[in-house]
Amino acid sequence: MASDYDKISQAEYESQPIAPDGNDYKNEIKDVEKIAALTTKLAKRQKKIGNIQVVERVINLLASATIGAIMGYTLENYIVNKNEVINGSGPFGTNPKLWPTYVMTAVAGLTLIYNITVLVAYCCGRRASDKVASGSSYVKLLSPLGHLIVWATTAGSFKGAATGNDIWTFSCSDAPSDVSIQQEFQNKINYDILCTTNTASLYTAIGTAAFAVVGIIIWIIITIHTRKQKKTKQKLEAARRFEDFRNSAQPYVSYNQGVTGPPSGNIQPTPYSNYGR
Repeated sequence: MASDYDKISQAEYESQPIAPDGNDYKNEIKDVEKIAALTTKLAKRQKKIGNIQVVERVINLLASATIGAIMGYTLENYIVNKNEVINGSGPFGTNPKLWPTYVMTAVAGLTLIYNITVLVAYCCGRRASDKVASGSSYVKLLSPLGHLIVWATTAGSFKGAATGNDIWTFSCSDAPSDVSIQQEFQNKINYDILCTTNTASLYTAIGTAAFAVVGIIIWIIITIHTRKQKKTKQKLEAARRFEDFRNSAQPYVSYNQGVTGPPSGNIQPTPYSNYGR
C-alpha cells in the first residue's frame, strides 16, 4: 500500500547548510543573481579590453606602414639615382652603407603584413583574430614581446650604423665634402626630406618598441581578467546546478513523522530522512 507523503516547507529545506551531494554550495555561492551580474560585468569589461587591443594593433599597423613608406621612398631615391656619377661620386658618396635601410624595410614589411592579417581577421570575429595572433595565453605574449624586441633591435642597429656613410646620416650631413655632393644632386634628390623622414622613422621605431610595453601590460590585464572570468563562470554553473537540484528534488517525509520533534529512539530526523523512499 502506497504511503502518503507531505512536502517539507521551502524554509526548512533551504535551512539545510549542506546539499545532498556533500558540497557546501550555499556558503560558497549565496546569490546566483549576484554572480550572474558579475559575469555580465566581466563580459562587458572584456569587450572594453578587446577594443583597447584593437586600437593597439591599429597603431602598430600605422607605425609599420609609416616606416615602410619612408624606407620605400629612401630606397627609391637610391635605386633611381645610384648609377648617376658626378665628379667621380654617386648621390650618397662612395660605397654607401645600405643594410640599415634594408633591415628597417624588411621589419616594417613583415610587421605590416602581420598586423594587417590580425585586423582583417576581426571581420570574422575577435576569436578569429586572436587565433591568428596567437594560440595559448602565453603564446599571445609573443606578439607584443616580439614587437618590443624586433623594433628595439632594429632601431638600435639603425642608430648604431649611422656613421656618416649610410643614406640617413649622409642626407643629414653638413660636412663640406658631403654638402658638395648634395649640391651636385639637389635637382634629383631632396636630401632635406630624406633626412627628416629617416629621422622620423628612427623615432617611430623607438616609439613602436616602447608602445609594445603597453601591449605587454594589456596581455597581463587580459590574462588576469580571463582567469577571474573563468572562475566566476564555474561558480555560476555550480550555483545553477544547486538551484536546479533545489527546485527539482524537493524532499519528502511521511505524515506519520514530525519534522520538528524527535521520534522514539536516538536518531534525529532531517529533511532528507525519507527522501527517495
